[in-house]
Amino acid sequence: MAARLVLLLLLVSLAAAAATSNTWDNMQEERSEEEMRWIFMHWTAEHGKAYASAAEEDDAYAMFKHRLRLIDRQWHDTGYSAWSWDIERSEEETRRIFVEWKARHDKIYSSITHEEHRYAMFQDALRSVDRHNAGYAIGVHSGTHGISQFSDLTMGEYGAVCCGFSLERPSPAELERVRGVQERLRLVYAPPSLWSR
Repeated sequence: MAARLVLLLLLVSLAAAAATSNTWDNMQEERSEEEMRWIFMHWTAEHGKAYASAAEEDDAYAMFKHRLRLIDRQWHDTGYSAWSWDIERSEEETRRIFVEWKARHDKIYSSITHEEHRYAMFQDALRSVDRHNAGYAIGVHSGTHGISQFSDLTMGEYGAVCCGFSLERPSPAELERVRGVQERLRLVYAPPSLWSR
């Protein structure tokens, strides 16, 4: 009981800190020209982008800065206090985003172990979103990605919950596996304590 109270107080304090730091003006001022240039150079190297001239690189950098600001603004307007993406998110920042995300989507897990498992799934999804959006900012991709209410699910769980249609007739073992996934998800998203009696 005391552990739950401590966890609740931690969540409330993180939410309060995020609420006070979540202003667009603060976010615009935080990324320096030096930081933006460093991120641009890092991601262009990682994606193997090369430019024929300094003018072409300057144009690409101008597009990168514009797109990065759009991504940051979209992320902020969605209600998150952290940057839209970063080269290396700290554990603290990732946890803060997870806490904000859980509150936004009314996520409650049945145990600490289960929450840690879901956090690991969320972390992978966030890393994937960060990489994709960095590719968008340097012109590799044509659009951005974001995190959704399904960001704590594996692809198999997402398919079972959201896309249950299949052209092939599933085997009895596959049907049993899907039933198990659906039951575990039902217990997570609608635990017995919330069932009406």
